[in-house]
Amino acid sequence: MERTPGGEAAKPVAETWFSVEACDGDILRFREHNIDAYAGGDFWLVRGRDRALVVDTGCGIVSPVGLATAIAGRPVMAVALNCSYDHAGGWSGFDARACHPLDAPHLEEPEDGSVSVGDYLNDGTLWALPWEGYDVAAYAMTPASPTRLVDEGDVLDLGGRSLEVLRAPGREAGGIVLWEAATGSLFTSDMLYDGEHGLAWPPANPAAYAATLERMRGLPVSRVCPGHYGVFGRGRMLALIDEQLADLDARSRTRRERDP
Repeated sequence: MERTPGGEAAKPVAETWFSVEACDGDILRFREHNIDAYAGGDFWLVRGRDRALVVDTGCGIVSPVGLATAIAGRPVMAVALNCSYDHAGGWSGFDARACHPLDAPHLEEPEDGSVSVGDYLNDGTLWALPWEGYDVAAYAMTPASPTRLVDEGDVLDLGGRSLEVLRAPGREAGGIVLWEAATGSLFTSDMLYDGEHGLAWPPANPAAYAATLERMRGLPVSRVCPGHYGVFGRGRMLALIDEQLADLDARSRTRRERDP
């Protein structure tokens, strides 16, 4: 086995960077399978008759544009549900780009929002290299401006199917989810996913995040397509919401006891 100068095993160069899994014929999950699932985000291709959406875009170490557009077989718009590197890292490569107005400044100057990237995306969470000599420490998002701003109530018409933009504040400054009522599909990015670690970090606005969770509970969801760890159904969604709300309540009690 090849070794680095320091003696540790050298990382292999990946033969493929993305895995693609069909949830049904027109919703596909993309995964950067050479990155730990916590440090790299899932993203989704939703195909309509005339157009397709790429919902989030992964880290962007390898651009998802060519693969996503080839599979889509029709014009594509990429929608960033938040501005985190693991969900918006590949967003800049698409010609048509949408995001929430509050996320736009962070995507136009991503260095301000990616200071902590190294805490997550590093030699310990990158299992293979995209090419020989790649240095994950040099990772940086590429600045880009949106070609469309989307907010509460906007409808993304793909031809024969449409998704509604729902505001989902609490985790970050911006934050949206996409709701397809016809299929009961909710695309949640970081707003809700099925991870063993629960709340990965305290939300920026706990009260707003609790309201977002309660709103999700009220939707007739049959399938959640999140930003990490894969699809889950309504029953698991309700259990996760209860867990998250209990966690928020416990953190609130702790703060009150500490700072009466």
